Amino acid sequence: MALSDFAKVWAFARKVEDLLGLQTEVRQALQIIDQRLKALEDRMIRLEADQSQIITEARSAATAAVTQIAGTVLSDAVTRITRLEGRADQLEQQRLPSSQLQAPTAEEEGGCA
Repeated sequence: MALSDFAKVWAFARKVEDLLGLQTEVRQALQIIDQRLKALEDRMIRLEADQSQIITEARSAATAAVTQIAGTVLSDAVTRITRLEGRADQLEQQRLPSSQLQAPTAEEEGGCA
């Protein structure tokens, strides 16, 4: 019986040794996973920083575009207003000489008697 008890203890010791070996493999696998997760976290942090920079640059570009468009619209409006004023001046000058050619009325001649 001593031999059979010894065989059982030996089998139990082998199973414990196998479990310790599996524990070592699991620990190494977990360390690898931890390293990969840290690398992924670092990558995500860099991407978030890049995203913030892209958003800032996009806002700056949009502001520049809006400023340029507003400048163009204002310039166009000023040009049109200037042309309209010039046309109004021309029409007024054409109208004044014809009204000055009309004969003065009695009241205009100083007809306060």
